[in-house]
Amino acid sequence: MASAIVKGAPGHYRLGEGVLEELPSLLAELRIEKLHIIAGKTAWEKTKPYLPKEIIDQAKSQSTFTKGHCTLETAEKIAGDLTAQSIEAVIGIGGGTALDTAKAAAAEAGLPVVLVPTIAATCAAWAPLSVFYNEQGAFTHFTEFPEANTLLLVEPAIIASAPVRYLQAGIADTLAKYYEARVLIASFYKDAELPVRLQISQGAAEICRDTLLKDSKTAIEAVTKGEVTEPLVRVIESVFMAGGMVGGFGEKAGRIAAAHSIHNGLTEAKETKNHLHGELVAYGLLVQLALENDVVELEKLIHCYSEWGLPKTLKDLSIDPEQTELLKRIVQKATLPQESIHYMDVEITEDTVFQAIQAVEAIESLVHN
Repeated sequence: MASAIVKGAPGHYRLGEGVLEELPSLLAELRIEKLHIIAGKTAWEKTKPYLPKEIIDQAKSQSTFTKGHCTLETAEKIAGDLTAQSIEAVIGIGGGTALDTAKAAAAEAGLPVVLVPTIAATCAAWAPLSVFYNEQGAFTHFTEFPEANTLLLVEPAIIASAPVRYLQAGIADTLAKYYEARVLIASFYKDAELPVRLQISQGAAEICRDTLLKDSKTAIEAVTKGEVTEPLVRVIESVFMAGGMVGGFGEKAGRIAAAHSIHNGLTEAKETKNHLHGELVAYGLLVQLALENDVVELEKLIHCYSEWGLPKTLKDLSIDPEQTELLKRIVQKATLPQESIHYMDVEITEDTVFQAIQAVEAIESLVHN
Protein backbone atom coordinates (compact mmCIF):
# COMPACT_ATOMS: atom_id res chain seq x y z
CA MET A 1 0.00 0.00 0.00
CA ALA A 2 1.38 3.42 -0.99
CA SER A 3 1.90 5.91 1.82
CA ALA A 4 -0.43 8.92 1.96
CA ILE A 5 1.09 12.38 1.49
CA VAL A 6 -1.32 15.25 2.12
CA LYS A 7 -0.50 18.95 2.22
CA GLY A 8 -4.04 20.00 1.57
CA ALA A 9 -4.13 23.56 2.86
CA PRO A 10 -2.14 26.40 4.39
CA GLY A 11 -1.93 26.42 8.17
CA HIS A 12 -4.28 29.41 8.29
CA TYR A 13 -6.41 30.93 5.50
CA ARG A 14 -8.53 34.06 5.51
CA LEU A 15 -10.42 35.91 2.79
CA GLY A 16 -12.40 39.08 3.26
CA GLU A 17 -12.57 42.83 3.24
CA GLY A 18 -9.92 44.37 5.49
CA VAL A 19 -8.26 41.03 6.25
CA LEU A 20 -4.76 42.48 5.93
CA GLU A 21 -5.41 44.73 8.93
CA GLU A 22 -5.27 41.55 11.01
CA LEU A 23 -1.73 40.73 9.89
CA PRO A 24 0.11 42.10 13.01
CA SER A 25 -2.09 40.16 15.42
CA LEU A 26 -1.80 36.99 13.33
CA LEU A 27 1.99 37.31 13.29
CA ALA A 28 1.98 37.88 17.04
CA GLU A 29 0.07 34.62 17.48
CA LEU A 30 2.89 32.91 15.60
CA ARG A 31 5.49 34.78 17.70
CA ILE A 32 6.96 36.35 14.59
CA GLU A 33 8.57 39.77 14.82
CA LYS A 34 11.36 40.18 12.28
CA LEU A 35 9.98 40.01 8.74
CA HIS A 36 11.29 40.19 5.22
CA ILE A 37 8.89 41.10 2.41
CA ILE A 38 9.29 39.73 -1.11
CA ALA A 39 7.02 41.47 -3.59
CA GLY A 40 6.54 42.65 -7.11
CA LYS A 41 6.86 46.46 -7.26
CA THR A 42 3.41 46.99 -8.75
CA ALA A 43 1.88 44.46 -6.35
CA TRP A 44 3.48 46.26 -3.39
CA GLU A 45 2.05 49.62 -4.41
CA LYS A 46 -1.40 48.07 -4.92
CA THR A 47 -1.26 46.37 -1.51
CA LYS A 48 0.18 49.18 0.65
CA PRO A 49 -3.18 50.97 1.15
CA TYR A 50 -4.55 47.81 2.77
CA LEU A 51 -1.58 47.13 5.08
CA PRO A 52 -1.10 48.35 8.66
CA LYS A 53 1.59 51.00 9.19
CA GLU A 54 3.89 48.67 11.17
CA ILE A 55 4.16 46.28 8.22
CA ILE A 56 4.90 49.11 5.81
CA ASP A 57 7.56 50.45 8.19
CA GLN A 58 9.30 47.07 8.34
CA ALA A 59 9.31 46.88 4.56
CA LYS A 60 11.45 50.03 4.35
CA SER A 61 14.46 48.10 5.62
CA GLN A 62 13.50 44.48 4.96
CA SER A 63 12.21 43.94 1.44
CA THR A 64 13.14 42.45 -1.91
CA PHE A 65 11.38 43.44 -5.12
CA THR A 66 11.21 40.65 -7.68
CA LYS A 67 11.85 41.01 -11.37
CA GLY A 68 12.12 38.47 -14.12
CA HIS A 69 11.29 34.87 -13.29
CA CYS A 70 11.49 32.65 -10.23
CA THR A 71 14.93 31.07 -10.53
CA LEU A 72 16.94 28.85 -8.23
CA GLU A 73 19.73 31.40 -8.13
CA THR A 74 17.43 34.19 -6.96
CA ALA A 75 15.77 32.07 -4.29
CA GLU A 76 19.09 30.81 -2.93
CA LYS A 77 20.58 34.31 -2.79
CA ILE A 78 17.58 35.66 -0.88
CA ALA A 79 17.65 32.67 1.47
CA GLY A 80 21.27 33.41 2.33
CA ASP A 81 20.38 37.01 3.15
CA LEU A 82 17.46 35.88 5.31
CA THR A 83 19.71 33.65 7.39
CA ALA A 84 22.42 36.29 7.72
CA GLN A 85 19.87 38.85 8.98
CA SER A 86 18.15 36.44 11.43
CA ILE A 87 14.78 36.92 9.71
CA GLU A 88 11.92 35.02 11.39
CA ALA A 89 9.40 34.85 8.51
CA VAL A 90 8.90 35.80 4.89
CA ILE A 91 5.88 37.66 3.53
CA GLY A 92 5.29 37.17 -0.20
CA ILE A 93 3.09 39.74 -1.96
CA GLY A 94 2.14 39.57 -5.63
CA GLY A 95 1.55 37.02 -8.34
CA GLY A 96 3.15 33.68 -9.07
CA THR A 97 6.72 34.97 -9.48
CA ALA A 98 6.81 36.78 -6.15
CA LEU A 99 4.95 34.06 -4.26
CA ASP A 100 7.03 31.21 -5.71
CA THR A 101 10.22 33.14 -4.94
CA ALA A 102 9.03 33.81 -1.39
CA LYS A 103 8.12 30.15 -0.81
CA ALA A 104 11.39 28.89 -2.23
CA ALA A 105 13.54 31.34 -0.27
CA ALA A 106 11.63 30.67 2.95
CA ALA A 107 11.90 26.90 2.50
CA GLU A 108 15.64 27.13 1.81
CA ALA A 109 16.10 29.24 4.95
CA GLY A 110 13.78 27.05 7.05
CA LEU A 111 11.30 29.87 7.73
CA PRO A 112 7.50 30.18 7.79
CA VAL A 113 5.95 31.96 4.82
CA VAL A 114 2.96 34.31 4.73
CA LEU A 115 1.38 34.88 1.32
CA VAL A 116 -0.73 37.79 0.08
CA PRO A 117 -1.81 37.23 -3.55
CA THR A 118 -2.66 40.30 -5.61
CA ILE A 119 -3.91 38.41 -8.66
CA ALA A 120 -5.81 35.14 -9.09
CA ALA A 121 -3.80 33.77 -12.01
CA THR A 122 -2.66 30.46 -10.44
CA CYS A 123 -2.95 28.50 -7.19
CA ALA A 124 0.58 29.61 -6.20
CA ALA A 125 -0.79 31.20 -3.03
CA TRP A 126 -2.14 27.84 -1.83
CA ALA A 127 0.22 25.17 -3.18
CA PRO A 128 3.41 24.40 -1.19
CA LEU A 129 5.61 24.30 -4.27
CA SER A 130 7.49 26.66 -6.55
CA VAL A 131 7.84 26.57 -10.32
CA PHE A 132 11.31 27.47 -11.56
CA TYR A 133 12.47 28.96 -14.85
CA ASN A 134 15.84 29.88 -16.28
CA GLU A 135 16.88 33.47 -16.93
CA GLN A 136 15.48 33.25 -20.46
CA GLY A 137 12.03 32.33 -19.15
CA ALA A 138 11.99 28.66 -20.14
CA PHE A 139 10.51 26.22 -17.61
CA THR A 140 13.09 24.04 -15.85
CA HIS A 141 11.30 22.20 -12.99
CA PHE A 142 9.10 22.53 -9.94
CA THR A 143 9.92 21.69 -6.33
CA GLU A 144 7.41 20.65 -3.67
CA PHE A 145 8.25 21.76 -0.14
CA PRO A 146 8.10 19.65 3.05
CA GLU A 147 5.46 21.83 4.75
CA ALA A 148 2.31 23.67 3.75
CA ASN A 149 2.37 27.46 3.62
CA THR A 150 1.95 29.06 7.04
CA LEU A 151 -0.60 31.80 6.40
CA LEU A 152 -2.64 32.94 3.39
CA LEU A 153 -4.53 36.24 3.40
CA VAL A 154 -6.74 37.32 0.49
CA GLU A 155 -8.13 40.84 0.13
CA PRO A 156 -10.57 40.43 -2.80
CA ALA A 157 -10.62 44.17 -3.56
CA ILE A 158 -6.97 43.99 -4.62
CA ILE A 159 -7.69 41.13 -7.02
CA ALA A 160 -10.77 42.91 -8.38
CA SER A 161 -8.61 45.93 -9.26
CA ALA A 162 -5.99 43.89 -11.16
CA PRO A 163 -5.97 43.62 -14.98
CA VAL A 164 -8.66 41.15 -16.05
CA ARG A 165 -6.16 39.16 -18.08
CA TYR A 166 -4.77 37.65 -14.87
CA LEU A 167 -8.16 36.33 -13.79
CA GLN A 168 -8.74 34.89 -17.27
CA ALA A 169 -5.42 33.07 -17.03
CA GLY A 170 -6.29 31.79 -13.55
CA ILE A 171 -9.58 30.43 -14.80
CA ALA A 172 -7.78 28.46 -17.51
CA ASP A 173 -5.07 27.13 -15.20
CA THR A 174 -7.67 26.03 -12.65
CA LEU A 175 -10.06 24.47 -15.15
CA ALA A 176 -7.15 22.39 -16.42
CA LYS A 177 -6.83 20.84 -12.98
CA TYR A 178 -10.11 18.98 -13.46
CA TYR A 179 -9.11 17.53 -16.82
CA GLU A 180 -5.55 16.72 -15.77
CA ALA A 181 -6.65 15.06 -12.53
CA ARG A 182 -9.22 13.09 -14.53
CA VAL A 183 -6.62 11.53 -16.81
CA LEU A 184 -4.18 10.95 -13.95
CA ILE A 185 -6.75 8.97 -11.98
CA ALA A 186 -7.72 7.03 -15.10
CA SER A 187 -4.07 6.17 -15.67
CA PHE A 188 -2.91 5.45 -12.11
CA TYR A 189 -5.99 3.81 -10.63
CA LYS A 190 -8.06 2.54 -13.58
CA ASP A 191 -10.92 0.57 -11.99
CA ALA A 192 -9.60 0.62 -8.41
CA GLU A 193 -11.59 2.28 -5.63
CA LEU A 194 -9.96 5.58 -4.70
CA PRO A 195 -8.49 6.29 -1.26
CA VAL A 196 -10.38 9.00 0.63
CA ARG A 197 -7.67 11.61 0.04
CA LEU A 198 -8.08 11.14 -3.70
CA GLN A 199 -11.85 11.34 -3.44
CA ILE A 200 -11.33 14.73 -1.79
CA SER A 201 -8.95 15.72 -4.58
CA GLN A 202 -11.44 14.66 -7.24
CA GLY A 203 -14.26 16.48 -5.45
CA ALA A 204 -12.17 19.65 -5.42
CA ALA A 205 -11.45 19.19 -9.13
CA GLU A 206 -15.17 18.96 -9.85
CA ILE A 207 -15.75 22.15 -7.84
CA CYS A 208 -13.17 23.84 -10.05
CA ARG A 209 -14.96 22.72 -13.19
CA ASP A 210 -18.51 23.42 -12.05
CA THR A 211 -17.82 26.81 -10.45
CA LEU A 212 -15.76 28.09 -13.35
CA LEU A 213 -18.23 26.98 -16.00
CA LYS A 214 -21.01 28.72 -14.04
CA ASP A 215 -19.34 31.88 -12.74
CA SER A 216 -16.39 32.77 -14.96
CA LYS A 217 -18.22 35.09 -17.35
CA THR A 218 -19.78 37.10 -14.51
CA ALA A 219 -16.52 37.18 -12.54
CA ILE A 220 -14.63 38.49 -15.56
CA GLU A 221 -17.25 41.23 -15.97
CA ALA A 222 -16.83 42.16 -12.29
CA VAL A 223 -13.08 42.58 -12.65
CA THR A 224 -13.48 44.71 -15.78
CA LYS A 225 -15.49 47.06 -13.52
CA GLY A 226 -13.19 46.68 -10.50
CA GLU A 227 -16.05 45.31 -8.40
CA VAL A 228 -16.06 42.58 -5.73
CA THR A 229 -19.06 40.30 -6.29
CA GLU A 230 -20.10 36.90 -4.98
CA PRO A 231 -19.36 35.16 -8.32
CA LEU A 232 -15.89 36.75 -8.33
CA VAL A 233 -15.20 35.52 -4.79
CA ARG A 234 -16.33 32.02 -5.77
CA VAL A 235 -13.95 32.07 -8.73
CA ILE A 236 -11.09 33.40 -6.57
CA GLU A 237 -11.62 30.61 -4.06
CA SER A 238 -11.84 28.06 -6.85
CA VAL A 239 -8.48 29.24 -8.19
CA PHE A 240 -6.77 29.31 -4.80
CA MET A 241 -8.57 26.86 -2.54
CA ALA A 242 -10.23 24.24 -4.72
CA GLY A 243 -7.40 24.37 -7.25
CA GLY A 244 -4.80 24.02 -4.52
CA MET A 245 -6.66 21.14 -2.87
CA VAL A 246 -6.65 19.09 -6.07
CA GLY A 247 -2.89 18.70 -5.82
CA GLY A 248 -2.69 19.10 -2.05
CA PHE A 249 -4.83 16.01 -1.46
CA GLY A 250 -4.15 14.22 -4.74
CA GLU A 251 -0.36 14.66 -4.79
CA LYS A 252 0.95 13.08 -8.01
CA ALA A 253 -2.57 12.03 -9.01
CA GLY A 254 -3.78 15.63 -8.68
CA ARG A 255 -0.93 17.64 -10.13
CA ILE A 256 -0.20 17.96 -13.82
CA ALA A 257 -0.57 15.99 -17.04
CA ALA A 258 -0.46 16.98 -20.71
CA ALA A 259 -1.84 20.53 -20.43
CA HIS A 260 1.13 21.64 -18.35
CA SER A 261 3.62 19.70 -20.46
CA ILE A 262 2.39 21.58 -23.52
CA HIS A 263 2.79 24.79 -21.50
CA ASN A 264 6.38 23.81 -20.80
CA GLY A 265 6.98 23.13 -24.46
CA LEU A 266 5.49 26.49 -25.44
CA THR A 267 7.99 28.30 -23.20
CA GLU A 268 10.63 27.21 -25.71
CA ALA A 269 9.26 29.79 -28.16
CA LYS A 270 10.39 33.39 -27.72
CA GLU A 271 7.01 34.38 -29.17
CA THR A 272 5.26 33.29 -25.95
CA LYS A 273 7.38 35.35 -23.52
CA ASN A 274 4.66 37.95 -23.08
CA HIS A 275 1.93 35.37 -22.49
CA LEU A 276 0.87 34.28 -19.01
CA HIS A 277 1.25 30.81 -17.54
CA GLY A 278 -2.51 30.22 -17.62
CA GLU A 279 -2.79 31.34 -21.23
CA LEU A 280 -0.27 28.72 -22.28
CA VAL A 281 -2.00 26.10 -20.11
CA ALA A 282 -5.32 27.02 -21.76
CA TYR A 283 -3.95 26.00 -25.14
CA GLY A 284 -2.22 22.99 -23.60
CA LEU A 285 -5.56 21.78 -22.28
CA LEU A 286 -7.04 21.82 -25.78
CA VAL A 287 -4.10 19.74 -26.99
CA GLN A 288 -4.61 17.30 -24.11
CA LEU A 289 -8.27 16.85 -25.07
CA ALA A 290 -7.20 16.22 -28.66
CA LEU A 291 -4.78 13.55 -27.42
CA GLU A 292 -7.68 11.98 -25.54
CA ASN A 293 -9.79 12.26 -28.71
CA ASP A 294 -12.47 13.96 -26.57
CA VAL A 295 -13.99 16.08 -29.32
CA VAL A 296 -17.12 16.93 -27.33
CA GLU A 297 -15.18 18.54 -24.46
CA LEU A 298 -12.73 20.13 -26.89
CA GLU A 299 -15.50 21.90 -28.80
CA LYS A 300 -17.22 22.90 -25.54
CA LEU A 301 -14.07 24.52 -24.18
CA ILE A 302 -13.39 26.33 -27.44
CA HIS A 303 -16.82 27.96 -27.08
CA CYS A 304 -16.07 28.83 -23.43
CA TYR A 305 -12.67 30.26 -24.34
CA SER A 306 -14.34 32.54 -26.88
CA GLU A 307 -16.68 33.82 -24.17
CA TRP A 308 -13.89 34.23 -21.62
CA GLY A 309 -11.27 35.73 -23.92
CA LEU A 310 -8.75 32.88 -23.75
CA PRO A 311 -6.35 31.75 -26.52
CA LYS A 312 -7.66 28.98 -28.77
CA THR A 313 -5.00 28.86 -31.50
CA LEU A 314 -1.26 29.12 -31.92
CA LYS A 315 -1.78 32.52 -33.53
CA ASP A 316 -3.45 33.66 -30.30
CA LEU A 317 -0.12 32.85 -28.64
CA SER A 318 1.81 34.82 -31.29
CA ILE A 319 3.06 31.60 -32.94
CA ASP A 320 2.86 31.09 -36.69
CA PRO A 321 1.38 27.59 -37.18
CA GLU A 322 3.37 27.26 -40.39
CA GLN A 323 6.68 27.42 -38.49
CA THR A 324 7.19 23.67 -38.54
CA GLU A 325 10.69 23.74 -37.05
CA LEU A 326 9.51 25.83 -34.08
CA LEU A 327 6.56 23.48 -33.52
CA LYS A 328 8.93 20.54 -33.54
CA ARG A 329 11.06 22.19 -30.84
CA ILE A 330 7.95 22.87 -28.77
CA VAL A 331 6.83 19.26 -29.11
CA GLN A 332 10.30 17.93 -28.27
CA LYS A 333 10.37 19.92 -25.03
CA ALA A 334 6.79 18.94 -24.17
CA THR A 335 7.60 15.24 -24.58
CA LEU A 336 10.92 15.05 -22.72
CA PRO A 337 11.07 11.80 -20.70
CA GLN A 338 10.52 13.60 -17.37
CA GLU A 339 7.40 15.42 -18.57
CA SER A 340 4.02 14.66 -17.00
CA ILE A 341 2.41 14.16 -20.40
CA HIS A 342 3.67 10.58 -20.16
CA TYR A 343 1.40 9.94 -17.16
CA MET A 344 -1.54 9.75 -19.54
CA ASP A 345 -2.80 6.32 -20.54
CA VAL A 346 -2.57 7.13 -24.25
CA GLU A 347 0.24 6.81 -26.78
CA ILE A 348 2.56 9.81 -26.42
CA THR A 349 5.18 10.41 -29.07
CA GLU A 350 6.40 13.57 -30.75
CA ASP A 351 4.25 12.60 -33.73
CA THR A 352 1.02 12.08 -31.75
CA VAL A 353 1.47 15.41 -29.97
CA PHE A 354 2.21 17.21 -33.23
CA GLN A 355 -0.94 15.67 -34.71
CA ALA A 356 -2.95 16.76 -31.65
CA ILE A 357 -1.80 20.36 -32.17
CA GLN A 358 -2.87 20.17 -35.79
CA ALA A 359 -6.23 18.77 -34.69
CA VAL A 360 -6.81 21.68 -32.31
CA GLU A 361 -6.03 24.18 -35.06
CA ALA A 362 -8.42 22.40 -37.43
CA ILE A 363 -11.27 21.98 -34.92
CA GLU A 364 -11.08 25.61 -33.78
CA SER A 365 -11.38 26.69 -37.39
CA LEU A 366 -14.39 24.43 -37.97
CA VAL A 367 -16.15 25.53 -34.77
CA HIS A 368 -15.98 29.18 -35.80
CA ASN A 369 -16.78 28.83 -39.48
